[in-house]
Amino acid sequence: STPFSLLIGYSLQLSLVACWVGGFASPAFAFHWYRTKNSLALSVYAAVVASGYIFPSSYSGSPGLKDFYMRYIFLPFKASQRRFKHLPDKSNPGIVLYHPHGMFSWGFMNGGAYNNFYYKQGFQGLVAASLLHAPGFRLLFVKLLGGINSAEKDELVKKMKGRESFGLIPGGFHEATISYPDNSRVFLKRRKGFVKYALQHGFSLIPVYTYGESATYWNASGLFSLRWWFNDQKLPAILPFGRWWCPLLPRSVELNTIGGEPLKLPKIEKPTLNDVNIWHDAYMQHLARHFETHKKEFGGVEANNKLEIW
Repeated sequence: STPFSLLIGYSLQLSLVACWVGGFASPAFAFHWYRTKNSLALSVYAAVVASGYIFPSSYSGSPGLKDFYMRYIFLPFKASQRRFKHLPDKSNPGIVLYHPHGMFSWGFMNGGAYNNFYYKQGFQGLVAASLLHAPGFRLLFVKLLGGINSAEKDELVKKMKGRESFGLIPGGFHEATISYPDNSRVFLKRRKGFVKYALQHGFSLIPVYTYGESATYWNASGLFSLRWWFNDQKLPAILPFGRWWCPLLPRSVELNTIGGEPLKLPKIEKPTLNDVNIWHDAYMQHLARHFETHKKEFGGVEANNKLEIW
């Protein structure tokens, strides 16, 4: 990597994080600008918000811009790679499940949402609706780059009825809250909805684990009950710190996004709670085996860890 290409990479990483953080903080900024009668700032804010909604629903992003992002955004990492044994298709649809969420889900981007092999097959990654509508983030990452959509029930069921495979981060904001450097944690014990829908539509569950995700940022630990309450309101509750000279940038770590074998589920149109529990337990065991199988080769700082399932 040349100094110039690294500079581009840092800039693109910062754009993602700034859109993510700024999107949630923007209402507070807008209120401040309103109180201080800063009409210029309010006008720019309104333009950014409106611009995220001017594209037709059929627009799926700019291929050239996606290629540009994927070419440079991972260069500042020490290394990054992705390996997938299986990708679902129309004949064998599945949910590609990404773990862990981390602070800003670099593995989700590295192994799916904007990646070349992924968006060219028409897959989408589904994310929290609150993030989907965050100003700035919606314009750049939802519309201009494309590749993501809402993880709300209606969109999820629509895709499954159409036999469309998709990516999902089941741990969500709760998993981001428990993220801590060099730990291997997933928030999964109370996340059973995706299993119910997979059973109803006969979808496979495909685990993906990104070794190194938790090491990209330091995060405050503790006060989980309070922070999970914020997460229940669909709000993040993290305090990330990355590089010392720019805390919003991720640390230079090895990022290895490894996909596993699909867990094939039966089709049960009206699954009972017991059905859901049985297959939810089966998926947790399947994910744990996937983690153990690959941690020595790809785990890095996580190579000696045991997967913690919260």
